[in-house]
Amino acid sequence: MKNLFRLVPIGAILLLTVGVVPALAQAAKPPAVTHDLEGRDQCSMCHSGAMPDIPAAPAESHKGLEVKTCLWCHAPDAAMQTKTPTAIPHALEGRDKCTMCHSGAIPDVKAVPADHKGRTDPDCRICHKPA
Repeated sequence: MKNLFRLVPIGAILLLTVGVVPALAQAAKPPAVTHDLEGRDQCSMCHSGAMPDIPAAPAESHKGLEVKTCLWCHAPDAAMQTKTPTAIPHALEGRDKCTMCHSGAIPDVKAVPADHKGRTDPDCRICHKPA
């Protein structure tokens, strides 16, 4: 029994490493803004990596994102902070215009929520990933 408890953490690490438990990796929330935003609406001025002790925006995952999108994920009251983004349950080929179906016009297809106002079709996959 004693050896079993030694193996459990190793097994968990192996499962995470090989991707058997991908949901755990997706559950992490991005860090929320902890400072006042008055006069600080150009996030990349400080979060570029040029200022010591201020974290830089991750280059790869944030590539091509505009400053206007920062608070969609990093505001303390953002949907990304208060909810878990739903996975895309269907193939994406030929379906890159999300709002064609998710406009509220098709029965049994969820409409884009009100807290997503101002977002465009390419913005959807910033948070929503294929299942």
